Amino acid sequence: MQELSLRDLYDGDFYHICTEGLEQVTLMKDLEDFRVAWNYLAICAWRTGVFVVAFVLMSNHLHILAACRNAGQVNKYIRSFKALYSRYLNKKYGMTKTMHCSDTAIYRIDTIQYLRNCIAYIFRNPLTARICSILDQYSWSSFHSCFSGVGKLEDGFPLCELSFTEIRKLLRVGANLKNCPLRVDSQGYITLSSFVHNDIVEKVFGNSGRSFMYHLGGGNDAKMEYELVHQPLVSVTDSDMYSLVSTYVANRFSGKHISDLTASDKCSILKSLFFNHKTSIPQLARIMGLPRELVKKMLLQ
Repeated sequence: MQELSLRDLYDGDFYHICTEGLEQVTLMKDLEDFRVAWNYLAICAWRTGVFVVAFVLMSNHLHILAACRNAGQVNKYIRSFKALYSRYLNKKYGMTKTMHCSDTAIYRIDTIQYLRNCIAYIFRNPLTARICSILDQYSWSSFHSCFSGVGKLEDGFPLCELSFTEIRKLLRVGANLKNCPLRVDSQGYITLSSFVHNDIVEKVFGNSGRSFMYHLGGGNDAKMEYELVHQPLVSVTDSDMYSLVSTYVANRFSGKHISDLTASDKCSILKSLFFNHKTSIPQLARIMGLPRELVKKMLLQ
């Protein structure tokens, strides 16, 4: 495979977005919830000008690979999604500020290898969680649109042809989509081909479906975890990290100290600390006073 640079793929930056898994809350309970979340990803991407390259929706969290011009744009994208979906959850289930309780990690991707591993990591989420045994069995990811997959077969019809009332009923959003280029299929899902830039995925793997499936199917989760999460990070001293974590804990838990937190409290903030600071699993384990294997397990969820 001829090696590319990130600029060969897109004249901007790539970001891995992941929301923290909520231990006691299911964000997507039924088929309608998955469909609504799927469509909100597309609508918010169109509104903010973000390119969605790959995504997976899990019952209590999600992963997105996005391409855009700057970090401010990607932050606006995920904030708009969380605001929309929070309103939906509140209206349907009476769940208030649910998405606000889920921390979001956003990490800029700086190498082709990291990008490749990120795509594989996103698509392999249902396998890692043992929800399915093969990727084709999981419906709520953009895996199906890669390399002439089934997601490209359903062309759908333009959203702009629908009335405001029809859009509100179908998409659970009150918005003027008159100039929107998105299309919707017969099941009510915005088509992958109209909002996911899987051409970037295909270029990352040298336009080779065999290479793509080899990378996904032959993935060693421990190796992928190292290359995706550990390798790009630069170490911060324990003293500096302790100071950062102490400040974060005090702000998050109303003045509490790290030693005041329960194990559950500590686990609830691991992803936010890990993805937003230059740290590692061993260092987080030392700072938080948790077993290293528990930290690793929580970060992979």
